[in-house]
Amino acid sequence: MTTLFMRKDKGEVAWRVWPDPEPVSPGTIQETGNYLFELFDAENAASADLLIDDVPLEALRSASPDKARWRWSPSFHAGTVEAELRLCGRSPLRFEIVTDPDLRKLTRDDFDAMLREILGDSFALFALSGFRKGVARGDSSRTPPIARLEFLRSRICELEAVVAGIVRSPRRLLGMEETVLPYHRAARATGPEIIRSFRSGRIAQETQAPGRLPASLKGFLPQQIRIRQRCSSLDLPEHRQIGACLRAWSSWLAAMAEQLDRSQRDEDPEISLGANVWSSRCKRLSRRVGQLASETPFVEAGDASPRLLLSSIFRNDPAYRRFYRLWQDINLGIASIFGEFLNLPLARTFDLYELWCFLRLVRAAAEAFGQEQLDIQDLFIADANGGMTLAAGSATVDVGAGWKLCFQKQYREFWSEPDGRGSYSRTMTPDIVAASEPCTAEESGRMIVLDAKYRIESGLNDALTSIHTYRDALVREVASGKTEGIVTAAYLLTPYLPALNADYRDTPMPGRLFHPLYRAGFQFGAVTLRPGMTLAQFVDVLKIIVEDAVGNRS
Repeated sequence: MTTLFMRKDKGEVAWRVWPDPEPVSPGTIQETGNYLFELFDAENAASADLLIDDVPLEALRSASPDKARWRWSPSFHAGTVEAELRLCGRSPLRFEIVTDPDLRKLTRDDFDAMLREILGDSFALFALSGFRKGVARGDSSRTPPIARLEFLRSRICELEAVVAGIVRSPRRLLGMEETVLPYHRAARATGPEIIRSFRSGRIAQETQAPGRLPASLKGFLPQQIRIRQRCSSLDLPEHRQIGACLRAWSSWLAAMAEQLDRSQRDEDPEISLGANVWSSRCKRLSRRVGQLASETPFVEAGDASPRLLLSSIFRNDPAYRRFYRLWQDINLGIASIFGEFLNLPLARTFDLYELWCFLRLVRAAAEAFGQEQLDIQDLFIADANGGMTLAAGSATVDVGAGWKLCFQKQYREFWSEPDGRGSYSRTMTPDIVAASEPCTAEESGRMIVLDAKYRIESGLNDALTSIHTYRDALVREVASGKTEGIVTAAYLLTPYLPALNADYRDTPMPGRLFHPLYRAGFQFGAVTLRPGMTLAQFVDVLKIIVEDAVGNRS
């Protein structure tokens, strides 16, 4: 039998990826690794091709005519990739491979959590703004961003598993069903049912003697008897809503495929290739979701709007509760949220990580300082079609207590800036800046530079150069004409989890950067921000950063 195996380039353990793929633990296939695909027992193996995301892999020489080998390096890629095996005389065979980044960074689930929180924070902050736009319904007139499609695709397998659980054991509605039968077929009719049947329809009189009817009926009997029977029905409001949601998602994906087909006319061949790949994926996803909507519980149920109401079934039944959570996730994926950051694939995690840190810190600031002073009008741009664009290129948000959070703010040469605050060498753009206004003209206020780096271990040592540069090169011109530094503190933001010793002097790099005594003493270092952290944990991190910078930590 023809089989395809995969193994690490210098490893001996192999696992089957087609057919009947063998399960592998998260992190088995990692970024920057090198892997070999090996095809066994295939006719004309030398003519076989293996493609990853429609890109042919490098074929290697094989010692046997019925074997073929390919080399693959995911490079910086995490997520689900689509593989296609082309064998001579057979239809293309498609399957999926899940890749993860380094286990010390993030897994695929963490990728999804990060994007979910970016979209969720966008919703939450948008709700606090003065805009009144309906963005949750989605917009089928604009080409969807890649990151949102990646996010939706990662939810479909779980959606299929959840729906399969509901179909196996659906909730039913027990009720009474009334049927009308002629009197000669209503042998099991009860007395109350016969009495109620006298109220409507024609009445027959018994003519033979002696009569067979009970004396209480006095020889009369309804010609049609209404029988009430218990029945089990799948026509629940929850099934109506689930079916409507599945049909709406399938239609949205089909519309996105058409939109992507139209966008293939772009002159850029790379964009056209990406649009073609995602158009095919959206069509397949649409069919998969459409098949879920054709399951019995949803076909037998009536129509409803594609919106779930949190009923007792969605609260208490595990399968229905999981569907409700997926509904919340998928609504984030199809919502009319746009922005340049969403045009990046999930493989470009470092770009998404910067924006994720900023939005999480803005929400944490709203929790810490209160929502009354939060001013986020410049963070969103609402278009005429009802969409929402996150102005993530450069944004400043007043978060209260005299503090502002700035994302990608540019600092030109200080002599070119109206307030005399800038760089003395070249234009600099820190990822995130937390700044407080000075109380007097003589004061410089507080300025904390936060540089988001999707790096770990030795990579953080290399990233120190950036925060050293910001700390030294950002200055202001004072009345005497001299310059002085304006950066109060500088920190790296990273998903790295360090191991700390009691004294920072005994803690090796880069763990030393995370030591509380090191950060408080030098107003310099690093803090851990990972997807999945609660908002309360972000509030604690924000307070620690501010306290370190202003010197109020005990």
